[in-house]
Amino acid sequence: MSESTAGSLDADEGRVDATGRSAHTGGRSRRAFLTTGAAVTLTAIAGCTGGGGDSTPTTTPTSAGSGDPEPPWTTADLAAQIDGTETLTIYAGTGDSQQWYDLIEVINDEFDTNIEGNVFASNGGKVSQRFVQERQAGEDKVDLLSNASDIQDEIKINGPEAARKYFEWDMDANFWFEDVLPAQRRLPFMIGAFNGGAGSCLPINEDMFSERGLDYPTTYNDLFDDQYEGLETLLPGYVVGGEVGWIIKHHAEQTDMSNMEWINTLADHLSFAGASSHTAAARNVAQGDAPMMFYNFPWVTSPFVSEYPLRGHFVDPVKSNALAGPLSINKNAPKPWVARFFVSAMLEEPVQRRMINEVTDQVPVRLDLDYSPQEPDPFTSKRLNTETELIGFYDGAQYSEVGQKAKDDGAFEV
Repeated sequence: MSESTAGSLDADEGRVDATGRSAHTGGRSRRAFLTTGAAVTLTAIAGCTGGGGDSTPTTTPTSAGSGDPEPPWTTADLAAQIDGTETLTIYAGTGDSQQWYDLIEVINDEFDTNIEGNVFASNGGKVSQRFVQERQAGEDKVDLLSNASDIQDEIKINGPEAARKYFEWDMDANFWFEDVLPAQRRLPFMIGAFNGGAGSCLPINEDMFSERGLDYPTTYNDLFDDQYEGLETLLPGYVVGGEVGWIIKHHAEQTDMSNMEWINTLADHLSFAGASSHTAAARNVAQGDAPMMFYNFPWVTSPFVSEYPLRGHFVDPVKSNALAGPLSINKNAPKPWVARFFVSAMLEEPVQRRMINEVTDQVPVRLDLDYSPQEPDPFTSKRLNTETELIGFYDGAQYSEVGQKAKDDGAFEV
């Protein structure tokens, strides 16, 4: 890591110990973001060989020159653009930096490169704010972004043209991996590169459920049963609208209730209580401070499952965001070819396989591969193999609106 970047990035802001990591999503609401000064710029800033692809990009990458490889790029093409030790700057709304350092180590080992990492990991709101403020100042520092949630929400609202202001275009056509990623995981400005399989779970303390004789619900509508009346159910300090919005809309449609009637009735039936973050809530359930959490992400729950009587329970169906593990390249990236190489290498089979055991809090996105030789733990195996309802990037906007309305109406006040 160079001194010029290391001193300015607070690289380990989100990093704590293995069972106490900070929240993987969260931060300020989209509404709050859109009313801040920083957000004004959202509208003011107008295999080494890989699989082949037939798509032709409609735009040329900003830094392309006469000596650059022609897309669709293979990982070998991109590796040839790296000269010596390069520093890759990543801003990640994953709340944890270690997973990115792990990935860099795996990729360097697999492809004989010498990339150094400079990672700022926090919640999606802080990542969005930092990126936008640097763009506004004309001082872009980041190469690669993951889960810049407020910017992603803005794109969902204003359409793909909003993405052109921030991110390199034609990612779905410039790279080799068209044949290994479903269409829902490929957008011109974003690729789903990790966290395949189940995207949401219902954390339950197995001991407390057993002691109280409670059944494991197969659907959220089961929670209306008398056995769950008054059950303490934790919520994180920042409730993610898209997650609760899907829970509300999907399950209300199976009843004769409206969306808001459904969540308000369930809130009256259960007993919602607060925790400071997704991670804190998962830890509290794991340690027996509460029997259940309303929802969480499998990658947040995973570190606790093996050490505590915590079940990361999957209801039927399980929601899966097509872009749960997103990567976008800054259109003004200081090291664009390093960023492109990293994205390409991350999706190669050997790296995806090594994620199972060598990368903190990530699972592979490529479900075309059989990971049984890597002997994943039972929870990871279930995450990758359970039946899911895949939600496209823009489809998620309707759930975000439902979730935001429920939040605004006070359904999750504790």
